[in-house]
Amino acid sequence: MKEVFNRPKLVMSSRQDSDKDSDVEFAINNRFDGVDWSFALNRMPFNTASRTRLISQIRKLEGHLVEVRFHAPFRHAEIGCRDLRISQWAMELYIKTLELIAEVGGRFLTLHIGLGDISDKDICLQKVLENLNVLKAFGLNRGVTITLENLLYGPTSIPEQWMEILGEVDIPATFDLGHARGCEAVVKGLWTPIEIIYQVKSRLIHVHIYKEENGGGHVPPETIEDLGVELLDALIESPCRWWVIELKEKSAALRTKEMLKTYMESIFSKV
Repeated sequence: MKEVFNRPKLVMSSRQDSDKDSDVEFAINNRFDGVDWSFALNRMPFNTASRTRLISQIRKLEGHLVEVRFHAPFRHAEIGCRDLRISQWAMELYIKTLELIAEVGGRFLTLHIGLGDISDKDICLQKVLENLNVLKAFGLNRGVTITLENLLYGPTSIPEQWMEILGEVDIPATFDLGHARGCEAVVKGLWTPIEIIYQVKSRLIHVHIYKEENGGGHVPPETIEDLGVELLDALIESPCRWWVIELKEKSAALRTKEMLKTYMESIFSKV
């Protein structure tokens, strides 16, 4: 192993449709290191009452040394859409979201290109780059770093295109293991997930971990081999210290956390 960083944080995913108060209690009681907080488009805490509740929930987590980072899986909010009405609406939404994150003391936001039913031909790469640069600058001026996730479909499902966007805008990467395993380039044998990791290794700050994605959602691993030990080793060698167990079912998330904890103990006991 060439280089080993500090032990990664094992992070709970607070999904869009989840009960946030329940998630807060579960994360604290089960000693997760962090919470990856997904906003729901139809429940954004933009008014005073909901914002105050959000701040209270975050402060409770922080009081138990549980870090919070943010995730915006906004379907159809396409900043690169050729339809100006859609792209402008999306930009306004992300700007308000970045303002909110800065207000509550957050430092990171994961966002997406191509999440929803907007076809690839209706997404303009040049507009994507321009608008990501705007969001990057807006966020950094407020202490918030944006990061771009690879998806199962759309422009960022193509490894070369995802990497091009990351490089052109010079932003960090969020690597989703299930999306990588299911994307066309990997299914056709043009890439492997570990090859993708090595290409974005220096930019990698977040990873979403689960076995695979099927029509019913994210599938939890039964064994550590379901995740791929070689792939986990590559992640250990990267700067990524934020490992999100992106599973809806809490019992599955907890089993996966314990599985990863055991794996990490075997790695870091040798260091």
